[in-house]
Amino acid sequence: MNKFELYNPIQMVFGVGEFDRLGELASEYGQKPLVVFGQKSARETGLMDRALSILMEAGLDPVVFEGIESNPTLATVQAGSRKAAENDCDMVIGIGGGSVMDASKIIAFGYYDPENIWKHIASWEEGYTPVEQALPIIVASTIAATGSEGNSGAVVTNTETNEKVGVFSMHLFPKVSIIDPQLTITTPFDYTRDGAIDMTIHVLESYFNGSDADFSDRATEGFFVEVIIALEALQEDLEDIEARSKLSYLGAIALTGFLNKPRGGAFPLHLLQHPLSAHFNISHGSGLALLLPRWLNYVKMEDPTKIIQLGDRCLSMELETYHPFEAADKVITRLTNWLEDLGAWFFMDDLGIPNDPKLFREIAEQIIETYGDDDGLIGGIKPLGVDDIVAIYQMCVRTGAKVDKKKPAKVPDVKSEEEALADDLVEIIEEVIEIVEGEEIPEGLEGEEIIVIEEIVEEEINEK
Repeated sequence: MNKFELYNPIQMVFGVGEFDRLGELASEYGQKPLVVFGQKSARETGLMDRALSILMEAGLDPVVFEGIESNPTLATVQAGSRKAAENDCDMVIGIGGGSVMDASKIIAFGYYDPENIWKHIASWEEGYTPVEQALPIIVASTIAATGSEGNSGAVVTNTETNEKVGVFSMHLFPKVSIIDPQLTITTPFDYTRDGAIDMTIHVLESYFNGSDADFSDRATEGFFVEVIIALEALQEDLEDIEARSKLSYLGAIALTGFLNKPRGGAFPLHLLQHPLSAHFNISHGSGLALLLPRWLNYVKMEDPTKIIQLGDRCLSMELETYHPFEAADKVITRLTNWLEDLGAWFFMDDLGIPNDPKLFREIAEQIIETYGDDDGLIGGIKPLGVDDIVAIYQMCVRTGAKVDKKKPAKVPDVKSEEEALADDLVEIIEEVIEIVEGEEIPEGLEGEEIIVIEEIVEEEINEK
């Protein structure tokens, strides 16, 4: 097990009706908050008026900053930081989803130097300076999703460079996080679903890519099962407060470190998704749903153990009689069916992303340049290089999708999904032929497994 430390100084206030305590809780940290909202939802639902009324009744003098995008941009958080500084605000209150909470955190440290926020984020650039101070931060979440209410991280998009990156600092822990499930009632199902997928992959990435940590794995499996149950209930009734409460609680704890810290692990899906959001402004949850089954298919041959374990423990699948690779395929198919049932089985063009191999390679190179190690790889169950990332992106392209004519290009040395499958089948067939001809059984193969391999080969050939 990895050595780890947990530190979370947040006062987390959970429960239906707890939002009414906003003024009481905020008054402990100042009198003039910058209150940050999204683009229109809070105003349209009356949440903005309600929040301002609660604050003013408590004797506070709120300053409103609204207009945070679904993927907050550097320009927007700079504007918010300037407004906070110009009005001598003494705290930042973010009321909204993950984007609003992330933006609020960045505004809180940007207050001290609005024009140079990027130098505290771009750790790979010359002149980088870690975050050294921030105004007190209070957040109230209106969607169960990113877990920003429970950690010290934030993500922002630099539209000039098409980079979507995170910043982490002890100074960015909220002083108070209000998680009132009642605030999520008006969230449409597609946003609710995307948030649930987002929080699920926050813990599944560590589950697949981290070291052995039995309790964390069991807790993650329980987490995933509860997400499945809550989404099923909300498909029937969007105002099911019990299901809303369940998702709100799960989202709040997903990234506190409690589940993931003991086992560590890389987050390749997030690294592949962030630039897609930066370029095409897609929902984080939708982008992760797009990538999850393709990434699993790409890495399963490296070690299918955890994939099979997930199917066994979370999806009630009986997989003992199958060859490990076939068992992993069945689990991935079940996960794909789950996403399809939720309306979250996507191809690139469903999300407005063109089939542009040249752009895929440019994005992959940017990922490696920013996050890659000395060998040009990002971590995970199977470390990924530029060609691997391009291959995964191309697995997300709908068969027959038109190539973007504005940027025609051919990606070299990257096998298609069909070519990779053909190569795998050739290797299996060669092993079977050697056995049929009376050669020595390859190491690691037993008689029963040979029969399974023959069945797999026959099935795959019939399908083709």
